[in-house]
Order: sequence, then C-alpha cells, then structure tokens
Amino acid sequence: LRARVGGEVTRLLDAMAPLGKCDFVEKFAQRLPIFTLCEMLGVPAEDRERFIGWIHFLELAQQVAAEQIEQLAGLSEPSPQIAAFIELFNKNVGEMFEYGRDMLAKRRADPRDDLMSAIANAEVEGERLPGEYLDGAWLLIVFAGNDTTRNSLSGAMKLFTEHPEQKARLQADDGLLTNAVHEITRMVSPVIYMRRTATRDVELNGQMIAEGEKVIMYYGAANRDPAMFPDPDRFDITRANAEKNIAFGYGPHICIGRMTAQVQLEEAYRQIFQRFPDIRWSGGIDIAPNNFVHALRRLEVEFTPERQARAA
Repeated sequence: LRARVGGEVTRLLDAMAPLGKCDFVEKFAQRLPIFTLCEMLGVPAEDRERFIGWIHFLELAQQVAAEQIEQLAGLSEPSPQIAAFIELFNKNVGEMFEYGRDMLAKRRADPRDDLMSAIANAEVEGERLPGEYLDGAWLLIVFAGNDTTRNSLSGAMKLFTEHPEQKARLQADDGLLTNAVHEITRMVSPVIYMRRTATRDVELNGQMIAEGEKVIMYYGAANRDPAMFPDPDRFDITRANAEKNIAFGYGPHICIGRMTAQVQLEEAYRQIFQRFPDIRWSGGIDIAPNNFVHALRRLEVEFTPERQARAA
C-alpha cells in the first residue's frame, strides 16, 4: 500500500507543480485519503470521484440537523433554499448507502482480497453481520477513513507554516518524519470528542458519574495534557513521547486505520518538502461548522512552481 500511496502522492504533486498557489484541500488533502481508502476497499477507479461529494455532505450533517431543529422549535416552514439543500443532502447520503450495500452484496457473492470482502463475510458467533451493522461499518469507513487523514494533512501544512523552525528541522533530517507525524496528530487532534454512556455508578478523580450519564472525552484536551506532554502547546517534532497521543484512540478499540494514516502523512510530507521546499499556508482557510471533527474545507498555499525553481 505504501508504494501505491507514494505513486498517488507523486501524481497529485505533478498536477500542483506548475500552479504556484492552490487550495491544498482541493488539490491534495481530500484526494489522497480517498485514493487510499478506495484502494483498500476495492472501489473501481471510475467510481472514486463520487466519494468526494459524499464526504462533503457527511460533513454538513450537523449543520442540516441544526437547521431542522431550529425550524421545528420555531414551527416555521423551511426556506426554499434550505429545503432544496436538505433534499440534495438526503439524495447524496442515500446514494452512498446504496453503493455500499450493492458493493457488499457483490463481495458476498464473489469475495476478493480487499477490505469490503472482509467486512461482507465477517461472522460473529457463526453468523454474518446483519444489514444495519454493514451500513454502520460502511458509513464509519467512508467517513473516518477519509476525514481524519485529510484534516491531518491540511493541519500539518498550517503547523509547519506557523513553526518554520520545525519545518527546517524536518527538511534537514527526514529521519524525523515518523515522529513528526505523531506530533502532528497530537497537535491537530482531527476528531474533537467521543461520547459514551456510563454502565454503572463510578467515581473518577473525585467526580461522581452515575449509571446512564453521558461522558465526553475531548481529544484535544487529552493530547495537550501537561501531565503527559510538557509545554503541551509547543509543536516539537522531536518530542520524546509524541507517540503517546490518543488522536486515534487507545487500547483494544484503537483505530484500525492508524497505520494507514501514518503511511499517508509520511509519504505526503516526504515528497512535498522535497519538491516544494518553500510551500506555505498563505492565510486563506475555511473550517466546516462541525463540533465532532476539525474539518478544513479550504487551505490556501503558495510555493515556487517546480519548473521555475529548477531553473533558478
């Protein structure tokens, strides 16, 4: 997979090379994770562009839900624009689920060496997973398999621009790349929180939590806990315990895509800094209205076009 990811990074950077400036999300960060995800799932090349649109609508799910709640609270009719958007939202998300169901059915009938075949034919206590579990697995993989890596790629570009001394250290020694990715995911923490329900009464650090109460953990707070990470707001690609971050979870439920994300970030920044050593965030940014993931929809970058740099 690393070799295929490396080849796709090269192809995407080839398209960026003559531009000198672009939206890093559009040209690179949203495309690499979708390529990798589709390679793992076994999605045909001609269908992959559809995933970009589906991800866009999934990111707006909270915004759609909030608008619907506001309308219900005010007992008002939705505006034509909102009604049209909600219809388009439902159509796209419906298409995404239908595609997943169709693909899972094909993999049950004709298994291949890909992730979709593994999910479609997985068994628990001798029985295959029912439809609602397959729907849930499909949604999770499409969203989580793309969004976190995309936002880490974009977040890293912002971090390296804000901390040029760290960028210079990495450019001087690409042996720091693996640890740099750990520090990037610690600082970016692309998933904002996760919520669970207490199954029994418990006391945690002097705080009583009752059975049935909702408990929320904020990844950004954990990853900047001064008891674990000294000077936690400092971006340091040589931080000794950067790998201790929990951006991808911890223990038996750690994200199964963690190593895939690591490969993508390493391959991306190894090639980006080799080919565009002066690449930088130019200030343009658009963050999606979402409190569950830190979703960067646009990040403007500037760099010396490759041909011009070679001539110089």
